[in-house]
Amino acid sequence: MNSKAKENVNSHANKSAHTDHSNWYAKLHPIGTAQQTSEPKRLLNLSIFFRIWLAVALVIIICGVLVFTQLFGYVKPTAQQVIEDTLLDTSQILAASLQVPLQSGELFEDNFQQQLDSAFIGTPTITKSSDNIASSRSIDSIKEPIHLKKTRSSFRIYVTDSNGKVIYDSLPTPNNAEGEDYSRWNDVYLTLRGQYGARSTADANSKRNGSIMYVAQPIKDEIGNLIGVVSVGKPVDSVLPYLDNTRNRMLLTALLISIVALILAGLVAWWLKQSITLVTQYTSALAEDTKKPYFYLGHELNSLTDTIETMKHRLENRAYVTDYVHTLTHELKSPLTAIRASSELLEDDGLDYEDRQMLIQAIGEQSIKMQQLIDRLLLLAKIEQPSFKLNRQLTPLLPLLQSLAKDNAAKLQQQQLSPIEIYIDDKCFTKTTTLSANMLANTSVFADQFWLVQVLQNVLDNAIYFADSTVNIHVHNIAQTVTIDIFNDGKLLPDYAVDKAFDRYFSLSHQTQKEHTSMSSGALKKGTGLGLTLVKQVIEHHGGHVTIRNVNANDDRKAAITKRSGVMVSITLPLAKD
Repeated sequence: MNSKAKENVNSHANKSAHTDHSNWYAKLHPIGTAQQTSEPKRLLNLSIFFRIWLAVALVIIICGVLVFTQLFGYVKPTAQQVIEDTLLDTSQILAASLQVPLQSGELFEDNFQQQLDSAFIGTPTITKSSDNIASSRSIDSIKEPIHLKKTRSSFRIYVTDSNGKVIYDSLPTPNNAEGEDYSRWNDVYLTLRGQYGARSTADANSKRNGSIMYVAQPIKDEIGNLIGVVSVGKPVDSVLPYLDNTRNRMLLTALLISIVALILAGLVAWWLKQSITLVTQYTSALAEDTKKPYFYLGHELNSLTDTIETMKHRLENRAYVTDYVHTLTHELKSPLTAIRASSELLEDDGLDYEDRQMLIQAIGEQSIKMQQLIDRLLLLAKIEQPSFKLNRQLTPLLPLLQSLAKDNAAKLQQQQLSPIEIYIDDKCFTKTTTLSANMLANTSVFADQFWLVQVLQNVLDNAIYFADSTVNIHVHNIAQTVTIDIFNDGKLLPDYAVDKAFDRYFSLSHQTQKEHTSMSSGALKKGTGLGLTLVKQVIEHHGGHVTIRNVNANDDRKAAITKRSGVMVSITLPLAKD
């Protein structure tokens, strides 16, 4: 006994462990897990609008930082290469220019050196008068920024002899290096040995820890012997204002682009949020037959709403068919039971003639009831389909009502009722075939004639069935609508029946007072309970409404024509528009 209990405990523990390991996906996606009773805690419940905007903002910031960093990491070395290339070209020109002065010894003279000094120290490269020069340029040329208007050259020139001793230096005293030995400096050292001479030295005057780049070229005589070296130097700080200006412009442009991108991302996120909200509202209001939203810039959203609507129709149709199968089965049980019982009684040889006729009549009545039930269920099922559409056309009411009154004349005679009287604005038009243009316009509707006839016929059937002596039709229009009042002078409805008259399968039993035969005297009859339901559905599809109420001859204006009490069904439809 104990060993079995232990085995059960162990097996339960193994199952629990297996469930914990195998349901990791269910834990991540808790939809449909029955064991979950409480919602997980949500640290951040952000809207999709903010999430999209934040994601775009992060992407823009990360990309901007990476691009900006990489770009300036590439621009600065490129600027240094440009400086070096400029120094190389300048040193080559100076080497060719100083060949003769160095050979003749003119370079050692003070007059010549002063000329060189005036070129590299005293004479400004770009002055305030340069605006006049710039005015002669092309109209499309870009005006120089303020930091380009400097007063002296940023080049440093020094010349050494074949031993590396400085012959000339463009720097003024006390920084002038004339007479010093530069043979160990890299630019001079490499050039004297026939190699490419260049060096970079820290700039003591720089405020940004800059450096000075030097490029040297050999000075040779006519036969190619090296007689000296000229070095040209330029501080890297001289190009930093250009880089700073470029950086500022790029930063400003990046900020503007980022702001515009964030605004556009916000608009897109807002549009998507509003679209999702519309889809959510549409989904929530599916039971109310809300019109499906359409998105001009959202193909996927339109596909989603189409799928939801298709799913809705399929579910409705499935539930609709199931409901009708159950209700039809339930409603057919009673007449089938009556038919079966009557047929079994007919097999009894001891029945007299009157009883046999009564059973045959009961079978016939129950068969008619079954036929009516099936016919009306089929009509109701057709009109309640989501895809149901009316075939509307201009329909004058008077010819339609006159035709119905004529078609029901036999029923009226059978029920010993007076012919139906038709009134338009309290004037009788039962036999009138022509109407004035104004009255014709006030009694015409856009309707599906087939379904409108079904509606009026159902109401007339009830009126004829319950009437004592009179059935009247009264037509009048109020505020762009036309109302058809069908009155019968039968017994007043109970208060509870007035509220439930249009409910499906609700029907009142009626004891006929007309004894055509002794067999049918006092028989209780009950309708299908679908006629007024069908009436309500059809009229609402036409954009109208229908009501039923009791009419008192003493205090109700509607009974002024008949001077009798009874029941009135009022059908209101919109008038046909021009």
